[in-house]
Amino acid sequence: MRLLTIGVAVVASATATFLAIAQQNPNTLPARPASMLRPDAKLMPIDWAEVREAVKNQRLQRAANLKMAIAANAPRPSLPLLLPIEQRIAAAKVNVFPKPDAYAASMRMDDITIEIHGERRAIVLAKEDPLARISRPKLRMNIAGATVPLAIDKTEGGFDVTFSRFGGAYLVAIECKNPETDERCTKPDFIKALVERMALAGSEQP
Repeated sequence: MRLLTIGVAVVASATATFLAIAQQNPNTLPARPASMLRPDAKLMPIDWAEVREAVKNQRLQRAANLKMAIAANAPRPSLPLLLPIEQRIAAAKVNVFPKPDAYAASMRMDDITIEIHGERRAIVLAKEDPLARISRPKLRMNIAGATVPLAIDKTEGGFDVTFSRFGGAYLVAIECKNPETDERCTKPDFIKALVERMALAGSEQP
């Protein structure tokens, strides 16, 4: 799995703008308190009541058919484990690497790698902060049962999408074997479709 950073992604929620803590793949780091990563980091509160309500009202689907590979002694992350559901992904193995306050997942589909990162640790930005003003996402899409702001960024290998849902920060990344010719990595349509199909792969309880 390639290493990703979430830290430069500014994610706007309904109540605040926050910066997800910069870190590499959670599977490569020892578990450490948020205060050891950044002195101004905090654990964002997760709205588990909204998770349960979205599942009950079928606004949030369950990723029941995914073949997930998770270590038997792995901790359960303290935020909703969201993964995209797509017919070709359902046939592939999804490697999930949980940490107490974060998770990473990776899967291969044809000549494309898909990675998902979820994170609770964040830095809340004041409204007058220049980074909050210039980086606030302008695009909105329906993700996991609600219309939320998101940011789409072109990368060397494909695209990254960052958004906030249920109080957590999420990043979905795709990387193509042939990023200059594969339309899934030259146009944002494919990753937008993935993000629209985010489903609950874990518990609806804390």
